[in-house]
Order: sequence, then C-alpha cells, then structure tokens
Amino acid sequence: MTPALRIGPFDAERWWRPDDLARLPETTMFAASTRGQVEAMDEVLAGTCAPGDTLVTRRAMDGELLAALAEAGLRFANHPVAGTATADTVAGMFARDPAAPRLLATHRLVPYAVTGPIAALARRLPAQPAHSLPAVADVARVNSKTWSNELVRELGFVGAAEPVHSTGELARAVPRAGFPAVVKDPFGVAGGGSLTVASPGVLRAIIRVLDRQVAAGNRVELLVQRHYAKRHDLSAHGELSRDGTWRWLGVCSVHNRGFRFTGAGPADEAVAPLEPQLRAAAGEVARRAYAAGYWGPLSVDAMVLADGTLLPVLEVNARISLGRLVVQMDRSCADGPDDPARCHLWQVELTAPPGITTGQLLAALRRDNLLYGAGRGETAAGPARPGCVPLGGVVATPVTRWHCVLRCVPGQMARLRQRVLASLASVGLRQAGSAHAA
Repeated sequence: MTPALRIGPFDAERWWRPDDLARLPETTMFAASTRGQVEAMDEVLAGTCAPGDTLVTRRAMDGELLAALAEAGLRFANHPVAGTATADTVAGMFARDPAAPRLLATHRLVPYAVTGPIAALARRLPAQPAHSLPAVADVARVNSKTWSNELVRELGFVGAAEPVHSTGELARAVPRAGFPAVVKDPFGVAGGGSLTVASPGVLRAIIRVLDRQVAAGNRVELLVQRHYAKRHDLSAHGELSRDGTWRWLGVCSVHNRGFRFTGAGPADEAVAPLEPQLRAAAGEVARRAYAAGYWGPLSVDAMVLADGTLLPVLEVNARISLGRLVVQMDRSCADGPDDPARCHLWQVELTAPPGITTGQLLAALRRDNLLYGAGRGETAAGPARPGCVPLGGVVATPVTRWHCVLRCVPGQMARLRQRVLASLASVGLRQAGSAHAA
C-alpha cells in the first residue's frame, strides 16, 4: 500500500463550527486556554503511523523521541514544516513547504480530520484517488452533535437529547430534563462544549450570556440531555471506505474527568456482552454517514449507565480519534498474536521546571527501564516487558500536557503508572492535579 502522509490539525471542530453560533460560557474560556496545547498534539499521530509513513509536524520531533518510538515498533519519517510556527495551521504551513509536492507525489493524504485547510491543500494536488476527500460541509454535518442526535431519535435508541434554538426553549428544556442537566454545544469537544446545569441560578446565568450573543446577531443551537449516572464511557471504531464498505476495528474504554478526556484503554470484561449491540449501532451510523457524503475513519461514543442500560450512540466522530489510536496501537505494538499486554493511552498534565527537555524526560524513563520495547532482541523470545511508549506533547514550563501509551498485562496498570510518575518526578516533572488511570 502507498505510504500515508499524516497531518493535523487536532482542533478540527473550530473549522467546522459556523461563525454565527452562540457559545456556552465555559466554551470560550476552554478554547483560549488550550489552543497552544492542542496545536502541539500533532506528534501524537505517531501512534497511527506504519513503516514508510511520513508524519508532518509543526516542529522537528526530538531525535530521542523518534528512537524510543522505533524501539516500540513505530517507525516512520518525520517532516517538520518549513518556516516558523504561526497562527496558521500545520496544513496551511505545509501547503507552502518546498517539500510538499515531492511528499504528496509519493504518499496518500491521511489527515487527522477533513477541515478547510486540509481541503485547500488537497485542491492543489493532482486528481488522484490517494488524495480524494469528502466535502468539508458533509464532514462538518456528520460531526455535529445535532446530526448524531437526530440519528438517535430516528433509530429509537436510548439517550436522545432535546434540541433547542432559542434561550426561551433552553429555559423550558432544562427543567424538563431535571437538575442537574447537561447542555451541549453541537461542535464542542474534549470538555469544551458541555456544561452541567446544576440549578435554576446557573441556568439563568447561562441564558444571560447567550442573550448577549443573540443581541449581537448570533443564533442558538444547543442540545439538552439528562445527566446520567454512568458506569462506563466507551467508543466503537471502524473505517468507512470510499465505496461505502464498513470495516469494524473494535471497542475501547474511555476515561474522563468530568467531560474532559484523560485516557483510553481496553474495554472492561463486563462490556464484552454489549459488543454485538455496539457493533450493530456503529454499522448503522456508518451507513447513514456514507449516505450523508462521508467516508473515512469513524468513531461512535457510547455509554453504559449505572443500571446497565446501554446508550449505543452519544456522539459521532468522523475523524481519527484518540480511542482509535489505542485500538491501532494494540496491534502495532503486539509482540506476536499471543501477547497478553494491552495499550492504555494516558493524557497527563505535568508541571515542568525551567529548562526541562524532552531528552531529559526520555533519559529518565530509559534509566528506569520503562521505555516499552527497549532492548527487545537481547533477551529470550516472548512478550516485551511492560513499559511506556512516549507519544509527545511539548515539554514546556510551567505546565505541559503529555501523551503516552502504557502497555502492560492486566493488573499491572496502576503500578506501571506510578513507576512512570516517579521516574518523571526525578527530573522535576510532577503531575498537576489528581491521578486518573487510562
């Protein structure tokens, strides 16, 4: 197969969101506080790379990081975009890169998500199937929570939200759902688009913020949902081919702190009996998404409630997702078909001392024998020892959001996580906030 040219940006939702939509109060603050961290996440796509692929990033990946990834079985070329990092997206910068024509002539374009900048890049290419992409408008529609909620209603699934299009409708819908209720932005992501409304006073404050935006010419489009007592967050993953063929990849467990993603890993054994329902629901979503003009990577978020009820479709991600990365890495890092170890993606925020570098972080993990795959071939045959696959994230003062995959057999996750934290602490990197297993 032709090698892939993998490229961001990760903040796809901001490119899909209509300019005239009113925003929830916390959404604006979330976007402003995380923009830099999101822009630095392009290195995380290393987990999706296969031998021969090229990963385009804003800046050159650390050589020691590339070596650690290769030891874990992730071998690819890194191409940092020419020029300095600006407000432009990595795709926009790559479009002006002198090396772009050469790389695009020998690779198939595989973006994290189809956005305006990615579509503009593709339009400059020769008309080749390797570079064909669905229309941005179709991609945006399928990614909208409004679209997925309409699908939940049409299919009769549990968990449909109530759509609202004015602050008056919002004022009536939230009490119907009951306090606390959840209000969702149709293009919110990663904790930046959902708000728990715990009381009438909170609702009134939200309405005041929205009313000011409506007065300025914006419109309201939100979803109101019950606040569910949950047991598991799940995501189902597959690939929708350009001819409509649906390929199932699997299910993983998703871990959140509030509404914010903190990690993903193997689904609990208790989820196994639900997989046929999840697979059937994801297949129906794929069929509807293809009819709406989309093809490509597709993930479906689901939830198991405290009473065991399955909500098979909460949201649809018509793009690469971090849960899918876990599913892929379970295969790419496996040391043979009988390897019992599984991958756990961990997103951790670290406080960093002045002058800390990625090389120092990796040196500490290597010293403590924690890099996954390091030394393979020097010992007897068998699964590689448990360890950490560092995926990236700019190590910077005072706080950095760092991503890694912890690979281990069942029962070792908590101990491995603590060993990694202790190793990072030895060079001054300490976890910000409370720990959460992925």
